[in-house]
Amino acid sequence: MWFELRGHKKGAGSAFGGVKRLAAAMAAVVCLMPGCGRREKNLSIRMDLSSAVTSVDPQFATSAENQLIMNNIFEGLLIRGEKGELLLGAAEEYSISRDGLVYTFRLRKDGVWNDANPKTETPATPVTAKDFVFSFHRIFDPEVPSPLAGDFGAIRNAEEVLAGELPKEQLGVKALGEYVLQITLSRPSPILLEQLAGPGAFPCNEEFFRSTRARYGQNASYILGNGPFVISSWDEEAVVLSPSKGYTGSQKVLCPSVVVYTGRAERQETTEWELFLDGKADFCPADSRQAEGEREDRFTLAPAEDMVWALIFRQGEGSPLADRDIRRGFVLAIDRESFGERVPDGFLPTQSLVPHSAALMGVEYRELAKAEGPGFLPEEAAASMEAGLARLELEAMPKTTLILPKSSELGALGGYLQKIWQQQLRQFINLEILEDGEFQRRMDAGEFELAIAPLKGESGTPMGALGAFTAGNSRNLAGYRNEAFDLQLAQAQAAPDTRTAAEGCAACEEILLEDAVAMPLFTQQGYCAIANGLTGLRYRSGGKVLFAGVQRSN
Repeated sequence: MWFELRGHKKGAGSAFGGVKRLAAAMAAVVCLMPGCGRREKNLSIRMDLSSAVTSVDPQFATSAENQLIMNNIFEGLLIRGEKGELLLGAAEEYSISRDGLVYTFRLRKDGVWNDANPKTETPATPVTAKDFVFSFHRIFDPEVPSPLAGDFGAIRNAEEVLAGELPKEQLGVKALGEYVLQITLSRPSPILLEQLAGPGAFPCNEEFFRSTRARYGQNASYILGNGPFVISSWDEEAVVLSPSKGYTGSQKVLCPSVVVYTGRAERQETTEWELFLDGKADFCPADSRQAEGEREDRFTLAPAEDMVWALIFRQGEGSPLADRDIRRGFVLAIDRESFGERVPDGFLPTQSLVPHSAALMGVEYRELAKAEGPGFLPEEAAASMEAGLARLELEAMPKTTLILPKSSELGALGGYLQKIWQQQLRQFINLEILEDGEFQRRMDAGEFELAIAPLKGESGTPMGALGAFTAGNSRNLAGYRNEAFDLQLAQAQAAPDTRTAAEGCAACEEILLEDAVAMPLFTQQGYCAIANGLTGLRYRSGGKVLFAGVQRSN
């Protein structure tokens, strides 16, 4: 879920986790130099990213660092509210057909691109339905397909256009006039609205795109947004965001600028947490384990959504793990209650694939419904493994490796799982503890068989978490495909009331647990440490931050 900190209260917190002067851009925003008159407070918002921002092309840039900037310089048809709920953005209204296949959006007529030029008295270019159509044409370009194409595979003729079998004009995304956009699906999509609020569905002005000559999104001169901020400076050390003078939407910008430092902690041989404690950043991802001993009046520790860690089975083509009985064998052999001290502090046991903080219309999902998978059943585990291997005509599992990230401190647990599977199932599994960067690369590329990893949910709703298992979704780490599951989730998305929606989500979760797609192990609460005086921050774990509405009073 999102949280928004409106007021100021004292609390304790923590985080896990010289620089050159930002000259011209910052001087234009805040004047602290001699000769500028009275000294003014620097009210700019400052944060740190560990990696550089490399591209802000919404249809192709997928890293968290890139998406943070894009979420603030663009506005999609829908936007996120303070609790992760979907609100109107570039669209002023929308409707969905009774069969769930046709979505019609009416755009705001005052929406504009940030390209007005006061010197030449050139007005801003309107944002039209054609700008959204062009974005989807880029996603499904057969010559240069977007990595996000799978996310929108439910759009009519998407696969055929992507394969070059049909022209782009046959894609189920049409402009019905200047300000009406229609999206037609070949099958119901349970998460289309969620996806339309994300970067992949941000608009793209075709004329501007063509003018960049294949350099779109590579620097501040080659990007054109329609959101509340514009990029005023971008180099290897920081990205500076300034308020857009032409933005007419509902997101209100209250700060003079936002400075996003990239790699500052590494350059200064320190940590992002220490930079925050030194007053050089205004907020920082946090873990309560590292806050002990800090002064309680220095910052507020605000909860973000928790994160589910799970044992994930990659169901690659030809892999034994594509067999349900084999996966269930591994899962049923595990006794969570025997983990003991092999689990670090901060990890709490869970039997759910949906984060505990997930909510529907402001009500926690767990108050409405819940699903529980099978428990520790060693005899059934052995029988299930034996049945799966016999079906594949195997005597034992071929070489199979369990991977996990070094920073998780779950190496002892990984070794324990090896022992369990050897004793209970007579299966020998390798273990690799990887540096975080290499671990993430292999997960994103699907280059793994077994992994203990955090699940990638979206939006703070149960649909957002469960949507990570829908066919073709770029967040589908397991490679799971089940039409019955996708249909059930679509029905939950379209449910007439909150209770019915929650029950539909619970039915979806039961399908995943019974199929042993992933075994939930732990939930890890996310936090954000926020400097005193900062208000209006909308933050989600994973670095998803919206800066509209944020201000610093001291």
